[in-house]
Amino acid sequence: MVEDYRRAEVKYVARMGDSASGVLEINRRIAEWILWAAQRRHPPFEVCREAWNDLVRVGFTDIERECTMTGFYADCCAYDEKPEVGLAVLERLLAEIERRLEERRSTQSPTEFYEEELEKLGDLRDELEAQRRGHISPGRITRRMDEAYQPTPEEEKVDKLDDAFWEARRPIFKTFARSPDRSFADVAADYRRVEADIVARAGEGEAYKAFVLEVRQRIAEDILSAAHRLKQPFEVCREAWNELVRLSFRRIWEQCKMTRMYAESCGDNQKPEEGLAVLEPLLAELERRLEAELARRSEARAKGEAPTKEESPPRYYREELKSLGELRDKLEAQRKGP
Repeated sequence: MVEDYRRAEVKYVARMGDSASGVLEINRRIAEWILWAAQRRHPPFEVCREAWNDLVRVGFTDIERECTMTGFYADCCAYDEKPEVGLAVLERLLAEIERRLEERRSTQSPTEFYEEELEKLGDLRDELEAQRRGHISPGRITRRMDEAYQPTPEEEKVDKLDDAFWEARRPIFKTFARSPDRSFADVAADYRRVEADIVARAGEGEAYKAFVLEVRQRIAEDILSAAHRLKQPFEVCREAWNELVRLSFRRIWEQCKMTRMYAESCGDNQKPEEGLAVLEPLLAELERRLEAELARRSEARAKGEAPTKEESPPRYYREELKSLGELRDKLEAQRKGP
């Protein structure tokens, strides 16, 4: 993969001609992609460190990219249980973010970005500090855990089926994403064929029940997404939504995403009441979860416990409350009329 990125780098650098700034940005993008790939694929830590050093050498385009890439590298450090290395890069950046945050507050400039990064990177710092004390955060997977893990034959089968499931769904999405005139009925039928094939290959054993349910949930999400994207009539969207609700949502993330799509479809079809009916309870649930997570974090810090990776962070709930709240206001205005 690195060789592919390097070939792309040579290709695009050649197109920049005498533009030194253009060449530099190409070098930076390639270095970022290599570090991102290292964070996802978990090569030996030395490879991750080399990718990080290469990126530091060419520099960061802006503070936003620096935060993102530093987070990737710190995550690599946590995976390989190298807390001192991760803390060394995080502490410096957190100090810079705090300085910029105070500067923006003093000039009454927007502070949201810096506040979010302080929370996100602060969580990573707390996790690495806990590792330094000998504690692994709940939900954190490390290289030691991966190497010690011995999957059962059933788990290996599920992994292979999941890969096949992903590969079968991807071309279906591409067909209607590129051709908005494609028949929704055909798209839904394609998804149902994939569902039937994977479910049949999984079988009915107890070991595969959770996987089969997730397959059905993902297909229901795909069909609702297609109905939304292809601007289907309200009855079609409602049927897709009801099927997903019947199966239940996999996580709060999917619930927010799918609820947004359905509520937007309600608005597109001049059915604001229907959209508000699903948005209001979700907004209340997000408020409840935000308060609970803030309380849990406060208690954990007081006890000196390692932060957990099993719960969504407060910033996620705030972002969804803001985004879905804006959609609710839009539907409210539609309901009231001109």
